[in-house]
Amino acid sequence: MTLVVAHRGASAVAPENSIEAFERAIELGADVVEFDVRRDPDGVLVVSHDPPSRPDVPTLEQVVAVCAGRIALDVELKEPGLEEDTLRLVSGADFVVTSFLAEVVAETKRLRPDVRTGLLLGREATPPRDAAADFLAPHVDLLDRVAGGELYVWTVNDETMLRRLFRDPRVAAVVTDDLELALAVRG
Repeated sequence: MTLVVAHRGASAVAPENSIEAFERAIELGADVVEFDVRRDPDGVLVVSHDPPSRPDVPTLEQVVAVCAGRIALDVELKEPGLEEDTLRLVSGADFVVTSFLAEVVAETKRLRPDVRTGLLLGREATPPRDAAADFLAPHVDLLDRVAGGELYVWTVNDETMLRRLFRDPRVAAVVTDDLELALAVRG
Protein backbone atom coordinates (compact mmCIF):
# COMPACT_ATOMS: atom_id res chain seq x y z
CA MET A 1 0.00 0.00 0.00
CA THR A 2 1.26 3.45 -0.92
CA LEU A 3 1.98 5.60 2.13
CA VAL A 4 0.30 8.97 2.59
CA VAL A 5 2.80 11.50 3.93
CA ALA A 6 1.53 14.71 5.56
CA HIS A 7 3.71 17.48 4.09
CA ARG A 8 4.86 19.57 7.07
CA GLY A 9 2.07 17.91 9.04
CA ALA A 10 -1.58 18.52 8.25
CA SER A 11 -0.55 21.86 6.76
CA ALA A 12 -3.91 22.50 5.07
CA VAL A 13 -5.66 22.70 8.46
CA ALA A 14 -2.91 23.83 10.86
CA PRO A 15 0.26 25.94 10.66
CA GLU A 16 2.95 23.98 8.78
CA ASN A 17 5.74 22.34 10.79
CA SER A 18 3.85 22.94 14.05
CA ILE A 19 3.01 20.54 16.86
CA GLU A 20 -0.65 21.21 16.04
CA ALA A 21 -0.08 20.15 12.39
CA PHE A 22 1.58 16.91 13.50
CA GLU A 23 -1.19 16.13 16.00
CA ARG A 24 -3.84 16.74 13.30
CA ALA A 25 -1.98 14.50 10.84
CA ILE A 26 -2.03 11.71 13.41
CA GLU A 27 -5.75 12.27 14.12
CA LEU A 28 -6.59 12.26 10.40
CA GLY A 29 -4.77 8.97 9.82
CA ALA A 30 -1.61 9.91 7.90
CA ASP A 31 1.00 7.16 7.68
CA VAL A 32 3.96 9.55 7.94
CA VAL A 33 4.62 13.20 8.81
CA GLU A 34 7.24 15.09 6.82
CA PHE A 35 9.04 18.05 8.33
CA ASP A 36 12.09 20.24 7.81
CA VAL A 37 15.06 20.38 10.18
CA ARG A 38 17.50 23.28 10.58
CA ARG A 39 19.84 24.53 13.28
CA ASP A 40 18.82 27.77 15.01
CA PRO A 41 21.34 30.50 15.94
CA ASP A 42 21.77 28.88 19.39
CA GLY A 43 22.73 25.55 17.82
CA VAL A 44 19.43 23.81 18.62
CA LEU A 45 17.83 21.60 15.97
CA VAL A 46 14.43 23.05 15.13
CA VAL A 47 11.60 22.16 12.78
CA SER A 48 11.32 24.98 10.28
CA HIS A 49 11.23 25.17 6.48
CA ASP A 50 13.09 28.47 6.32
CA PRO A 51 15.94 29.63 8.54
CA PRO A 52 14.22 30.17 11.90
CA SER A 53 13.37 33.80 12.61
CA ARG A 54 10.73 33.21 15.27
CA PRO A 55 11.41 31.95 18.78
CA ASP A 56 8.30 29.76 18.82
CA VAL A 57 9.34 27.10 16.28
CA PRO A 58 9.28 23.59 17.77
CA THR A 59 12.53 21.81 18.45
CA LEU A 60 13.26 18.48 16.82
CA GLU A 61 13.26 16.96 20.28
CA GLN A 62 9.70 18.24 20.92
CA VAL A 63 8.43 16.90 17.59
CA VAL A 64 9.96 13.48 18.19
CA ALA A 65 8.41 13.39 21.68
CA VAL A 66 4.96 14.05 20.16
CA CYS A 67 5.28 11.69 17.18
CA ALA A 68 7.51 8.73 18.14
CA GLY A 69 5.51 5.56 18.50
CA ARG A 70 2.43 7.22 16.98
CA ILE A 71 3.45 7.94 13.38
CA ALA A 72 6.47 7.46 11.14
CA LEU A 73 8.72 10.44 10.37
CA ASP A 74 10.13 11.80 7.10
CA VAL A 75 12.94 14.00 8.40
CA GLU A 76 14.11 16.46 5.74
CA LEU A 77 17.53 17.89 6.50
CA LYS A 78 17.72 21.37 4.98
CA GLU A 79 21.45 21.97 5.54
CA PRO A 80 24.65 19.96 5.98
CA GLY A 81 26.07 19.23 9.42
CA LEU A 82 22.80 18.14 11.02
CA GLU A 83 23.14 14.42 10.36
CA GLU A 84 24.76 13.16 13.56
CA ASP A 85 22.62 15.19 15.99
CA THR A 86 19.45 14.38 14.05
CA LEU A 87 20.16 10.66 14.03
CA ARG A 88 20.73 10.75 17.78
CA LEU A 89 17.45 12.58 18.45
CA VAL A 90 15.25 10.44 16.17
CA SER A 91 16.85 7.08 16.99
CA GLY A 92 13.82 5.80 18.92
CA ALA A 93 11.36 6.60 16.15
CA ASP A 94 10.32 4.97 12.87
CA PHE A 95 11.90 7.35 10.35
CA VAL A 96 13.54 8.04 7.01
CA VAL A 97 15.94 10.90 6.27
CA THR A 98 15.53 12.94 3.10
CA SER A 99 17.41 15.91 1.67
CA PHE A 100 17.95 17.87 -1.53
CA LEU A 101 21.66 17.69 -0.71
CA ALA A 102 23.37 14.52 -1.99
CA GLU A 103 26.21 15.02 0.50
CA VAL A 104 23.73 14.99 3.40
CA VAL A 105 22.23 11.73 2.16
CA ALA A 106 25.71 10.22 1.76
CA GLU A 107 26.82 11.35 5.23
CA THR A 108 23.65 9.95 6.80
CA LYS A 109 24.35 6.57 5.13
CA ARG A 110 27.98 6.72 6.26
CA LEU A 111 26.95 7.33 9.87
CA ARG A 112 24.05 4.86 9.86
CA PRO A 113 23.96 2.46 6.89
CA ASP A 114 20.77 0.93 8.30
CA VAL A 115 18.78 4.19 8.01
CA ARG A 116 16.64 4.56 4.89
CA THR A 117 17.42 7.73 2.96
CA GLY A 118 15.87 9.59 0.07
CA LEU A 119 17.29 12.16 -2.31
CA LEU A 120 14.79 14.94 -3.01
CA LEU A 121 14.60 16.21 -6.58
CA GLY A 122 13.17 19.65 -7.34
CA ARG A 123 11.20 20.59 -10.44
CA GLU A 124 14.32 21.41 -12.47
CA ALA A 125 16.55 18.59 -11.19
CA THR A 126 18.18 16.06 -13.43
CA PRO A 127 17.53 12.62 -11.97
CA PRO A 128 20.89 11.13 -10.92
CA ARG A 129 22.21 7.93 -12.43
CA ASP A 130 23.72 6.84 -9.14
CA ALA A 131 22.78 8.09 -5.68
CA ALA A 132 23.66 6.91 -2.19
CA ALA A 133 19.94 7.13 -1.39
CA ASP A 134 17.64 4.15 -0.92
CA PHE A 135 14.91 5.95 -2.87
CA LEU A 136 14.37 9.06 -4.95
CA ALA A 137 11.84 11.70 -3.94
CA PRO A 138 10.98 13.66 -7.08
CA HIS A 139 8.60 16.58 -7.35
CA VAL A 140 5.46 15.36 -9.10
CA ASP A 141 6.44 17.34 -12.24
CA LEU A 142 9.51 15.07 -12.62
CA LEU A 143 7.63 11.79 -12.34
CA ASP A 144 7.83 10.88 -16.02
CA ARG A 145 11.58 11.64 -16.13
CA VAL A 146 12.54 9.32 -13.27
CA ALA A 147 13.16 5.72 -14.25
CA GLY A 148 12.68 2.71 -12.01
CA GLY A 149 13.26 2.31 -8.32
CA GLU A 150 11.22 3.26 -5.29
CA LEU A 151 9.75 6.79 -5.30
CA TYR A 152 8.36 9.19 -2.71
CA VAL A 153 6.54 11.74 -4.88
CA TRP A 154 5.87 15.29 -3.64
CA THR A 155 3.79 17.57 -3.38
CA VAL A 156 0.63 16.01 -4.78
CA ASN A 157 -2.69 17.78 -4.14
CA ASP A 158 -4.61 16.91 -7.33
CA GLU A 159 -7.18 14.11 -7.21
CA THR A 160 -6.46 12.84 -10.73
CA MET A 161 -2.71 12.70 -10.07
CA LEU A 162 -3.27 11.03 -6.68
CA ARG A 163 -5.33 8.30 -8.39
CA ARG A 164 -2.54 7.77 -10.93
CA LEU A 165 0.16 7.58 -8.28
CA PHE A 166 -1.73 5.15 -6.06
CA ARG A 167 -1.80 2.78 -9.07
CA ASP A 168 1.89 3.24 -9.97
CA PRO A 169 3.97 0.33 -8.57
CA ARG A 170 7.09 2.54 -8.34
CA VAL A 171 5.42 4.94 -5.90
CA ALA A 172 5.96 3.93 -2.28
CA ALA A 173 4.73 7.22 -0.83
CA VAL A 174 2.81 10.33 -1.82
CA VAL A 175 3.62 13.56 0.00
CA THR A 176 0.63 15.90 0.16
CA ASP A 177 -0.67 19.14 1.64
CA ASP A 178 -4.25 17.87 1.24
CA LEU A 179 -4.17 14.96 3.63
CA GLU A 180 -7.91 14.41 3.74
CA LEU A 181 -8.16 14.25 -0.07
CA ALA A 182 -5.22 11.85 -0.38
CA LEU A 183 -6.58 9.53 2.28
CA ALA A 184 -10.05 9.54 0.67
CA VAL A 185 -8.61 8.79 -2.78
CA ARG A 186 -6.41 5.99 -1.44
CA GLY A 187 -9.29 4.67 0.73
